[in-house]
Amino acid sequence: MIAAIGARTIGLVSSIYGLASLFIESFSALFTQVLFLRFRLRETLDQIFLVGVQSLPVILFSITFISIMLITEFSFHMKLVLRQDSLVPAFSTILLVRELGPVLTCLLLTSRVGAGMAAEIGTMKVTEQLDALRLLSLDPVEYLTIPRWVATVIAAASLSVVALGVAISGGAFLASLLLHYPIALYFQTMFLFTHFTDIMQCVLKASVFGSIIPVVACYHGFHCEQGSRGVGNAATSAVVQSSVVIIVADFVLTYLYYAV
Repeated sequence: MIAAIGARTIGLVSSIYGLASLFIESFSALFTQVLFLRFRLRETLDQIFLVGVQSLPVILFSITFISIMLITEFSFHMKLVLRQDSLVPAFSTILLVRELGPVLTCLLLTSRVGAGMAAEIGTMKVTEQLDALRLLSLDPVEYLTIPRWVATVIAAASLSVVALGVAISGGAFLASLLLHYPIALYFQTMFLFTHFTDIMQCVLKASVFGSIIPVVACYHGFHCEQGSRGVGNAATSAVVQSSVVIIVADFVLTYLYYAV
């Protein structure tokens, strides 16, 4: 039992160290590309299409129904406790903008593209394509990680803002249809608690979470074990670990926002 606990502890520390090392290496490679203007524009645009454009329908659909669920829940409980639900738009919007919008968007991105990134790079390792890149004097981190990192950050921030707009509009339509809220009054009440700084906080969180997804996915891809089972384990580990890190990072950012 002690040996098993020790092995898990060593594995956890090694994983954290490996992720930190890959993040530093990726940041250094990105800085070098910016400094010497050596962008891999085509690869980055391809990844933006794969990560952002192809993920748009499922994210818009999911966040909109989350917004509708929030309005329904807030309305029910406010009527139960306060006997009125006039602040439903304000509370549902602030919760969407500050927390659920960026967090759920990036969690959906984790399951949508994080597993694919880990499986793709893991397959490249198993089939020795990473060794072929090194023989061609191409750094796998610079060639594979950086385009995915930049694309995921851009996609996460953009999708969060677009999803919020669609979700708020869908919530306003539901409120006017079921709760008999005038749409003009809904949008007027919505901005009681929501300000521009909240939108910036949403973009900041989405950018941080968007940095986590490709780094964790690429780490597990680079350290994939041999065989199809290894590729599957790498994809699963990437999704689980990215989700946990995103939730922890959300707590840290929220705490720092209110502490500062």
